Amino acid sequence: MEGNQIELRCILELLAKPKEMAVDALKKILANIEEEGSKLEVSDATYSEPKKVEQDFYSAFATFKIKADPVAAFGFVLDYAPSSVEVHNAKDIKLSITDLQAILNDISGRLNQMDQNIKIFSAQNVILTNENAQLKKKLGQENPQVPTDKS
Repeated sequence: MEGNQIELRCILELLAKPKEMAVDALKKILANIEEEGSKLEVSDATYSEPKKVEQDFYSAFATFKIKADPVAAFGFVLDYAPSSVEVHNAKDIKLSITDLQAILNDISGRLNQMDQNIKIFSAQNVILTNENAQLKKKLGQENPQVPTDKS
């Protein structure tokens, strides 16, 4: 392990449809993680057999290791939200003030973006709910019967 790198053992889960896409999607995600630059090194990946969870959706997971500097490791966790993260081979991690600021600003920026998205989606939901209620009212007043297919 070089310098200030840490090793994480992670589990990443997903739902997919059809069954064949579950493991393929996980493999693509892990390939994307590695393509993000030399800051993240993926190794020892294993994939579960997809299991049917409801309707035609399948759950699968990948277990793998990541070697990264602490800033890249935090970014990885924020970007991919693994369901489990274990830190291996790191007794003490030293962060410079610059690295700590980068991590905290990254977290703050992402939380602000999520908050903004929630507010936008909430406003859109209110608008759509109101429009739906108006359409139902209009249909109920102008045409009390639901149109049927006359073929």
